[in-house]
Amino acid sequence: MSWQIQIVRAKPNPAGKDKDKSTPKSDQLLGEWVDLKNVGDESVALSTLNLANIEFSAGCVPNPNPVIYWTGLQSAILQPGQTIRVHTGRSGESWRMASVDQQGVDYHAYAERGTFVLNNRCGDTLSVWWKGNDNKWYSDDSASYEPNVPEGAILHRVGNKLVASSLAGLSR
Repeated sequence: MSWQIQIVRAKPNPAGKDKDKSTPKSDQLLGEWVDLKNVGDESVALSTLNLANIEFSAGCVPNPNPVIYWTGLQSAILQPGQTIRVHTGRSGESWRMASVDQQGVDYHAYAERGTFVLNNRCGDTLSVWWKGNDNKWYSDDSASYEPNVPEGAILHRVGNKLVASSLAGLSR
């Protein structure tokens, strides 16, 4: 088979107040995350992976091209069965992370952003990308979620959708 990365969970809308005055709160940025799991049978260098999402206009019209907002860690290897959580916030503020956002994964990575990335109002599509030896971009996986995700909900994968836990149980 080989390595295969799958988007398995996401938390696009952390619970609580998003901003202090006009600045996003660091614990909220760290609470916005996506989990990537190696569901293949070979290890993968995280430096080859990229995580992207779709950007939207004010009227929720999607940009046709995904935008990469995280590029993998240079020295880490994701073994088969392991999961990495990509937080929107900054690594230097990881001490502010809520315990619920620290648990359930093998690694943590940070997009090092000072603003939110995932779209709550319009929904979003997340995708994993890598560049081949031919210098072309390839998508390994994608999953989307609907608009207006409940605050604090952890979305789980069902097919190609990310859904709130109560709905995920109904689809099995």
